[in-house]
Amino acid sequence: MIYEIAISKIPLRKSFLYQYSGELESGERVLVSFNSRDCVGYVLCQSELSDNIDLREIKEIKERIDGLSFVNPRDVELIKWVARRFYSPIGQLFDMMIPAFVDDYAKTMVESTSELIPLESMSLSEFISKYGEKTLKMYLKKGYIKLRRIFAAKQPRPRVGNLYLFLNKNLEEAILTAKNPDEYDVLNYLFANEGATVNQVVESTGVTVKKIRKMMDKGLLRASDMPSIQSALIEKNRENQLIIDDNEPEKKVISGGTVEERFNLILPLIKNAIESGCSVLYLVPLSSQIPYIAGMVQKSLDVRTYVYHGNLSKSQKALVWISAYKGETGVYIGTRNTVFLPIKKLGAIVVENDEDESYYQFEEPVFDCVEVAQKRAFLYDVPLILSSASGRLDDFSDLENSCILKLQTSSRNVILVDMKKQNSFLSDQLVENMRKVLNDGKNILLLTRRKGYSPFVRCLVCGYTVLCPNCDVAMSFHKSENLYKCHQCGYVEQVSDICPKCGAHALYPKGFGTERIERLIKYNFPSARVARIDRDTTNFRELLNRLFEFQKGELDILVGTRIILHGFTYPKLGLLGFVDIDSLLFQPDYNSKIRVYQQLRQGLQMAPNALMVIQTAEPDSDLIKYLFSSEYCFYQEELERRKSGNYPPYSFLVQVVLESDNPSIGWDLISSCVDSLRDEEVLGPVEHAVFKLKGKYRFHFLIKTRELDDTLSKLDGKLNEIGWKGWRVFINPPHLW
Repeated sequence: MIYEIAISKIPLRKSFLYQYSGELESGERVLVSFNSRDCVGYVLCQSELSDNIDLREIKEIKERIDGLSFVNPRDVELIKWVARRFYSPIGQLFDMMIPAFVDDYAKTMVESTSELIPLESMSLSEFISKYGEKTLKMYLKKGYIKLRRIFAAKQPRPRVGNLYLFLNKNLEEAILTAKNPDEYDVLNYLFANEGATVNQVVESTGVTVKKIRKMMDKGLLRASDMPSIQSALIEKNRENQLIIDDNEPEKKVISGGTVEERFNLILPLIKNAIESGCSVLYLVPLSSQIPYIAGMVQKSLDVRTYVYHGNLSKSQKALVWISAYKGETGVYIGTRNTVFLPIKKLGAIVVENDEDESYYQFEEPVFDCVEVAQKRAFLYDVPLILSSASGRLDDFSDLENSCILKLQTSSRNVILVDMKKQNSFLSDQLVENMRKVLNDGKNILLLTRRKGYSPFVRCLVCGYTVLCPNCDVAMSFHKSENLYKCHQCGYVEQVSDICPKCGAHALYPKGFGTERIERLIKYNFPSARVARIDRDTTNFRELLNRLFEFQKGELDILVGTRIILHGFTYPKLGLLGFVDIDSLLFQPDYNSKIRVYQQLRQGLQMAPNALMVIQTAEPDSDLIKYLFSSEYCFYQEELERRKSGNYPPYSFLVQVVLESDNPSIGWDLISSCVDSLRDEEVLGPVEHAVFKLKGKYRFHFLIKTRELDDTLSKLDGKLNEIGWKGWRVFINPPHLW
């Protein structure tokens, strides 16, 4: 039989034909020879042999690796669709569905196939230890034995020291189950502290980790890699629940309101899915949102929650993956890669903040998690809920196939500050209102786009700007570390005040980032408890702890990048300040306007009772006007503008990027590629907005098309002709820089 095989870990956008004498399942792994080396392959389907192919030229599949498929046939169809839709390597997409770490928990068994060898089933290591490797090879060659792989035979045991522990039952019920004084001590400690890490429990009670594990196995304790974020608004909003009509379209869009209000609309759907024995896939754009969503689920339903994201250890990821594969019912909450978890009985998919750019993966394999979730919901015939403050533009253009539920946005006191009349990056109005809010005992959130102390350093004598030697961007100044840093490639160098061009001691930081704002705030408000959050200074666990402290009121002022804006409600928040919204508005990107609108809209709905201060040089902008009206008014105008310009969602936008060591060779190659596509609507080629990146020179062009498959077929033919090295292709990317 002839089979189509996708090759693992290979960045190729096609499959290959191999032959095998027996039946194979779609999605199962096989061992094949590719480019003179053994590789893992994934079975796509059986194939017919065309007249121009000689059967003798088709290689044999060497062996079945697992003997069965771990991938549901519908998920095989999903991966095929994603590969076509986003022009991504299909083998790498299968690698996401079956990550390499799951093999660490499989076991290979040796079984007899002949009455001549009366052998009991045993593990491979046990057989080799007992009979030797030579006997193994001989028996396999003669067909006396076979190898069978038992998947998920070993249970992952993640290190528990940094895990957070919580009571799995109420205190009275847990104490009745406890059997000894050590268990009583742990239960009382966790009750008094509303959760703690395993290390904190061990240090405070003297109970060993082994005993804590036993309490977890007994069901007395629940462990999580995240602290429990308070979800105080859930109970009082419970009466706002809305039962979603089954006769409505399967795609539901919930727009507006706070994250709790939207969750309460979704809650009946989650409950129905769990009660029917199904699991729910709950996607969020950033891992920092997971504790809050998990907290709301756990407070509302008696259901197991599983979290899955890039900051987990391999064993933690494996534990969740194996639970999904085994069909353990629960709510699976995670970031974009979670969309590929092999959940057995899928009952519903929820996507929170579906407009967020983090759902788009720019690294290979490229895909848009929201579109993948929509396709998976269609293949599994389950409801899809898109929940956000403002929604995607696509949601409002697809009214025939969507049910849109709009929640009213609370009226907010918003102050617009015209920065053309200000001398400091923190305006007088912002500082004055911050002082009032602090005097009222409330806390403050300040949002800026840039990290570090200042985004660039310039010579006051000759105007020279310190640039990264590997990239066409300015180096950022980080004062606390006394370093210049490139936020594109990670290059760092020690700070000097001597200009390398003119020799003057006149290098001076220009602009501001999170560190500079933090320093100025500490100067203006010396008694305030101030902290900052950005990806350069805060790891994942520190980020969660800071957000947890801010929510509990243990911090007065928090400064950070957009990561602090997602997924939380802060009951004591008195002021939300957007320090430099213009830096987002004037980016070289067709999505910049809608990106700013969505971020401001999200701020409006995150803390309904807080004052919002927007610093901008364009206070009379139409964008600001639409902020106080229905989001559909803004989207309607944006849709009309895009329709006239033939931009998504009325066409597909294909961005083709070339990275080259030599700029002249790169220009010749990309020009040749564009020349072969002259019957398409092409913009470019031009130098990329960031021309030099990590030592490579970049060019790009755009294609607007309504026939994506045809366009990609033409592009594929040309790239196969000139070679794939250095080329990247993105379909409807959320940004072009």
